[in-house]
Amino acid sequence: MRGGSAALKEAIVRTSTFFVFLSLAISGVSAEVHAQAAGPASAPKQYPWDMRPKKCFMPGAMEMAPSLCAAKDWTSYAETTGRVQRLLIDADFDLVERAENELGFSRDQFPSGQYRFDAWYLALDTLFTNPWEQSYARASALAKAKGEDGYVKLAEALLRYGEAWKARGSGYGNTVTPEGWDIYRRKIREADQVLDSASDRLKRMGPWHVLKLKIAYQLPELENGRASLLEAASDAWPDYSSIYTTAMVFSLPKWGGTYQQVEKIARLAVEKSKNRLGVSLYPIVYQQMFRYQCDCVLPDTAVDWSLMKRGFRDIETRGRADGAAWKVYANLACQMRDRGEARRLLELSDKLRGPHGAEPPDPCREFAFSPT
Repeated sequence: MRGGSAALKEAIVRTSTFFVFLSLAISGVSAEVHAQAAGPASAPKQYPWDMRPKKCFMPGAMEMAPSLCAAKDWTSYAETTGRVQRLLIDADFDLVERAENELGFSRDQFPSGQYRFDAWYLALDTLFTNPWEQSYARASALAKAKGEDGYVKLAEALLRYGEAWKARGSGYGNTVTPEGWDIYRRKIREADQVLDSASDRLKRMGPWHVLKLKIAYQLPELENGRASLLEAASDAWPDYSSIYTTAMVFSLPKWGGTYQQVEKIARLAVEKSKNRLGVSLYPIVYQQMFRYQCDCVLPDTAVDWSLMKRGFRDIETRGRADGAAWKVYANLACQMRDRGEARRLLELSDKLRGPHGAEPPDPCREFAFSPT
């Protein structure tokens, strides 16, 4: 296994999310800050952001005022991730357990197509793979409150995974000390052992498969089992893009793989999901890899650009991309020097983003809208 650049420490989006968590924790956000007047004795405990009036918790309220009283706890991926982090910071484990059941063990998806459990997983990943005092305190409290139920084992595995990368560092392999390598290997193996001790219920969920794949691609002794792990994960969750992206990232040349291996996994994503999503997952898994992990450009890879463009149209048909996503796809078109497609995708992005403030000059936009 070859060492990689700082991007290998996990996705940039997870790092930025960590700083959101860190600022909240340091500022002393707690359950008391968000406390609300208690509802009727028989009413369930409300989430701290739930501002529905008390009358919404009276018998028959939903039928009488559905628009006012309907719960709106998990409306989008980004908002949900932030709310889960808030619950973990507050350490109200009654609400954490409720959210775990509503998200972590849910098969539902957001309108964007992302799974609810992935937002739950991102919040856990952000907290526990950046080990510091609050991470250990929350892991201990979670285990004390829930024993070995729910996502406790996954949280403990993430903590060990984070310890491994903390010791290794995010630089190239030749920057790692012998002691750093020893800790990294030891902690990765510990993470694998903890993950394997999880309940069957947790092992059936997408996040368990993703973390198992991450670990397997970093342990030499699991090399022969990677293909079967990927097959099992994609059979269980064929539309879950993170399964394929994880395998693609660790198949990049900087990890000792090839772009042909990356392309093979992207094709697997299409094969497993085409009956429901067309070829939508093809551009989705590539853009996730390029957006966060790949120190490369698209023309250097084995990508099928015609298939990629078909995927863009399948995504558009299903309405499962926002303005920011279309801008990322436009950047891929600019890398391929496809002016017409880049312009089309940027126009989609602009339409969804609506009016926005001043921005610095964008090389992709200048290429796309250049008359020549």
